[in-house]
Amino acid sequence: MKVSQTEIEKHRAFWAKIAKANGWYTEPFHIQVWIDKTGNVTDSVSHINLTKDIVVEE
Repeated sequence: MKVSQTEIEKHRAFWAKIAKANGWYTEPFHIQVWIDKTGNVTDSVSHINLTKDIVVEE
């Protein structure tokens, strides 16, 4: 499934803002996203222990 990098980066920016506000932002900053059958991001999450981006197809 092809997912838009722009869409992923939008979610990364959202979670980075939260991480910075709460003191757990690190570089590089990773997120997990869920995508639907059409390639749209339906949900996302991040946490301090992520070591890579994860894309889950629903």
